[in-house]
Amino acid sequence: MRLLQIGLGIRGTQWAEIIKDYPDATVVAFVDRDAAALDHVRKVPGHDGAEFFVDLEVALNRVEADAALIATPSRLHAEHAKQALGAGLSVMVEKPLALDVATGLEVLRQSRATDQSIMVADNYRYWPAERTVRALIEEGRIGRLDSATLVDRRNMPSQTEGPWLAEIEYPQLQEIAIHHFDSLRYLFGEQPVGISVRVWNPPWSDYRHGANTEAMIDFETLRVSYLGTMRSHSFSFSLWIEGELGCIWTNRKYVFWRPVGSRFFRPVRLVKVPAGDGERYPRGGTTSLLDSLREATARRLVPETVGEDSIWNVAMVEAGKLSDAEERSVRMDEVLRGDTLTVDADRVDHSQ
Repeated sequence: MRLLQIGLGIRGTQWAEIIKDYPDATVVAFVDRDAAALDHVRKVPGHDGAEFFVDLEVALNRVEADAALIATPSRLHAEHAKQALGAGLSVMVEKPLALDVATGLEVLRQSRATDQSIMVADNYRYWPAERTVRALIEEGRIGRLDSATLVDRRNMPSQTEGPWLAEIEYPQLQEIAIHHFDSLRYLFGEQPVGISVRVWNPPWSDYRHGANTEAMIDFETLRVSYLGTMRSHSFSFSLWIEGELGCIWTNRKYVFWRPVGSRFFRPVRLVKVPAGDGERYPRGGTTSLLDSLREATARRLVPETVGEDSIWNVAMVEAGKLSDAEERSVRMDEVLRGDTLTVDADRVDHSQ
């Protein structure tokens, strides 16, 4: 698979390293507006023969590629995805697919018009703990679900991130919570019905807006309480799921189950995932993502994280912004308005 990689910021540079170790893909060209970023990757061994461009249109016209990997700032995702699709490439874009539903739907329509696949790099759902929790829920280990509580704490001062992130509105909701929203949809196999969101900054925050997010999410059969912060003093994650027959808890490293009547949690053996998916960030889940892009490109299979599914994550963020701005709960049909596009379920690739 000949890849055109667009974007060489923090995540883009990580992808450049990851792809070097992936046997079924070669980056034939890198694109970034920052010549210094291109020079940095140019000096790193492992991408011999790749070309380097500061202009995406020039790269699309000069380079023969099969697929594009987009890791530019979020505001550029939709624009770059449409350009790559228009050039006849299948696309994997870092989350979010777009900043709002209307723009995301434009990308999906471009995907259909060009008959090229677009997927989103939602890697969390491929981690062993998430695969394990999903399997426990599917087998009915805790019966009917009632509620879940997710708390994600991060020590992410703005100087450790891309400089654009500190200046945008809703950085935690748009850039971090969207990952968790995708995870929740994946774990429960349901779509959200409504969401209520409140964001704020701690007094020591170096972000302009919204380093903390609190949300209450109504799914079809259960309710989720969510808290995420980028300005904690350490990193920690906790997901507690309550069911009729017990509860499940995970910190994304381990999974525990406690049946009704038991005083103690019991460890659960993690399900086996493809080599590489179980590694720590930034590599966790990337093997399955690249496998999915390969299969979408070569065999026309529909990726698990296809854009038509990931538009729901965009909608949750958009509804969350509206909820915070108007201080009210927002129904999902207020932002989706029946405009979702579907895919043939029989063609979705669940091999990972």
